Amino acid sequence: MAPKEPCAKYQYVLTSSGPKIVPVQDNVSKEEESPADYNAGGYLPVKINDVFKDGRYLVVRKLGWGHFSTVWLVHDTHQSRYSALKVVKSASRYADTARDEIKLLTKVSHANSAHPGRAYIVSFLDSFTHPGPANHICIVFEPLGENLLTLIERYKKKGVPQPLVKLITKQIILGLQYLHDECDLVHTDIKPENILISIPDVETHILAELSVSPSPRSRQVGVPHPTRSRLGMTIPNRRPPLRERHVEIFDSQPLSSPSSRRGSIGASASSPSLHNHFLSAVPPHGSISSDPQTAAIDQPSVQSDSPSTTSTTSFFSIHAGSNSILSTPPTSVESADIPALSKMASITVSDPPPQWNSEKLPDSHDSVTQPPASPLIQSHSLNDIPHIPIGPSLLSRTAPRRTNSAASSQSAASSAACPPPQPSPSLPGYIPLTIKIADLGNATPTKQHYTEDIQTRQYRAPEAILGRRDWGTRADIWSVACVVFELLTAEYLFDPHGRGELFTKDDDHMAQIMELMGDFPLEAKMGGRYSIELFDNTGALRYIKTLKPWPLGRVMVEKYLFSSAVAAGLCAFLEPMLAVDQRERKEARDMVDHNWLHIKDEEWLSVGEW
Repeated sequence: MAPKEPCAKYQYVLTSSGPKIVPVQDNVSKEEESPADYNAGGYLPVKINDVFKDGRYLVVRKLGWGHFSTVWLVHDTHQSRYSALKVVKSASRYADTARDEIKLLTKVSHANSAHPGRAYIVSFLDSFTHPGPANHICIVFEPLGENLLTLIERYKKKGVPQPLVKLITKQIILGLQYLHDECDLVHTDIKPENILISIPDVETHILAELSVSPSPRSRQVGVPHPTRSRLGMTIPNRRPPLRERHVEIFDSQPLSSPSSRRGSIGASASSPSLHNHFLSAVPPHGSISSDPQTAAIDQPSVQSDSPSTTSTTSFFSIHAGSNSILSTPPTSVESADIPALSKMASITVSDPPPQWNSEKLPDSHDSVTQPPASPLIQSHSLNDIPHIPIGPSLLSRTAPRRTNSAASSQSAASSAACPPPQPSPSLPGYIPLTIKIADLGNATPTKQHYTEDIQTRQYRAPEAILGRRDWGTRADIWSVACVVFELLTAEYLFDPHGRGELFTKDDDHMAQIMELMGDFPLEAKMGGRYSIELFDNTGALRYIKTLKPWPLGRVMVEKYLFSSAVAAGLCAFLEPMLAVDQRERKEARDMVDHNWLHIKDEEWLSVGEW
């Protein structure tokens, strides 16, 4: 029987002769900015070969877009190098956000250049206002590679090998130590989308990619007439019809990151020379690891449950939603139904210490994108609500059945020392593996908060869930622990879900935290804007009464098949960062030299080519 023809795909576009439904070609991007956002206050129409800042920046191709801006690969004719140009929407709220971001970027770039963590923070190269019918603020960064979500995807969603996770984590903590101690800033949105991979010899890489990549594709699309809205209702415009406008929308072409089989380094990741090359990416604490001139760029992506309207979205890491994994066999290391990335994140850095930014969806407090759903601590069922017959929680339902302790220990012992399955030698990777913390658009001073609404849902610290105002740098440390877990398992550590009017995501989130980390003092539970809504006067959860504890150590052994020794080492590192009471949680400076971050020679043998 002949194979079935794939279903044709169509899109709705406005043309001069009226609306039409036209076929979508497979090789054309399906996720680009809305033409409606090119009305007043929105994006600046940009074309290939356009120039900015008196001819200094020549547009080469589109890298991506976000809610606040579009991002373009440009050639800097003054410096004879490539950069990434972020063109912000013209409305005053977006312009104000961009100005705040520039102030933060400037503050970070002028802090202690000798600090070893500075090399792991993205910084900008230039900023200016582009004149026109409306002014658009522009920020210039150096291009960076893909983000950590893409790295997870490259390892087939089975978890990044521990040596690479340790290497990445060391750099993240060093970068945060720089932000916290030298800049007095809290990032407030640490997550995989906002951690990008640097490309060595980025100019050569871009030239090589441009020589083989297809010419930028675009299409003319009608711009819908603006409509007014009131109380959630759209009101048709009764003014005389305006002349039809069109805009040329280009397909995003984000840069790819290099692999271990490309460029000047062709050794496998297990070779001694490459091992040393990896280790050289993280300097000893107190040493300088990069040129103080290093700079970087900005990359867009839609964020999940974004905290505030004044943030910018991580430009090109958009990924689809996923379903809950309630039926995943608990002994399986591979997560089920993890969404594929619909766009590869791509931008990089090179000269001064780097930095860029990501944009967030406005007024969003719920998860918009769903990377890996967390199967280890699931949302609570109706049985967990008071006044309803009580049964086992979903946490206990997803736990593996153990016939006896001997069988459990035998299963754990049979697993590899590095629990998640390793990628095949043909899997691509990055050399050297150097990361940059990006998206400083949400950063805030530790004492003078710009907003109290912080952090993407899955990485949100308990004090932020409670609505406390005394949060600080330790909120970032909580997020780092969640990211480390996600890198190792390709699944969220916490993935809360609401149940209509029965309980909210905040209720479920706090229940999951308490199941994993245990109860915490009443004093830490109270004092927040939402404390009374989440807890009663005894300190018990108000709407979810049944908790089935499943501590982190058991989760790693029983669900992810880590050996007892490996799980113990990991817990010794993660648990101080996951202290529910923020007063007990460690700072970046306390964790930067933790024993778990030390990579043993034999650990590299399991990595293979990446």
